[in-house]
Amino acid sequence: MLYGLDQIRRHYRELLDDKPDDYFERFDPYILDKRPLVSGLVEKAFDRLFPEKVPNLLDVGCGTCFYFPLLAPHAEKLTGIDLCIPMLEQARELIEAKGLTNCVVEESSALELPFEDETFDVVHSWDFLHHVPDPQRAASEIARVLKPGGRYIAVEPNLLNISIAHYHARRRVEWGLYSKNQFSNRRTFGKHFDVSIRYDNTIISFLNERTWKLWKAIDGFTSFWPTKYLSFRYVMECRKSS
Repeated sequence: MLYGLDQIRRHYRELLDDKPDDYFERFDPYILDKRPLVSGLVEKAFDRLFPEKVPNLLDVGCGTCFYFPLLAPHAEKLTGIDLCIPMLEQARELIEAKGLTNCVVEESSALELPFEDETFDVVHSWDFLHHVPDPQRAASEIARVLKPGGRYIAVEPNLLNISIAHYHARRRVEWGLYSKNQFSNRRTFGKHFDVSIRYDNTIISFLNERTWKLWKAIDGFTSFWPTKYLSFRYVMECRKSS
């Protein structure tokens, strides 16, 4: 489990230096180019989440911004923040290589966002909340920078999925999922937002031509109540009062 901002910075800096298998499954900035099946799922996910173009969108915990080529078309302006400078360096290279002229990234913590009140129409995060040392403070900051009626959308791993629970149990840095999940996060963000949760099977890691049929079977199995609660992910949508 990652307990503080310095520990988070150090962990991800070491991950980029060492580049273990997890790096290529989760952080490779060009993973969507290499895995068209993953790209297709992410594209459909963003189409569902952002049916209309967002004037000003903030992405917290953006990392290497691997999904920015698919998220950028949904925003007039897209700003990403992250603590890890080496990841942001890779993100800037990707932004330049893809010609994403509406995208910028900067070093910052979600616990102290460097933006004025009511700046953004939407805040988004992907696999971020279960790593946050202080979710209550993050919720307060996200609410502060959102305009009235704005949305915060968090895409997170689902603790109820057996493979997700097993994956996170085997990696100490992922143990935050056991205390920061759809149940605790709903309570935390419910203090600032109207919160709804749905389940989803958009995944990045370990999805390729060899595992596609298995994914399809699981997606079909979890398409109905009550098995939908066993999906790979949950999406928490939080709306700020107008």
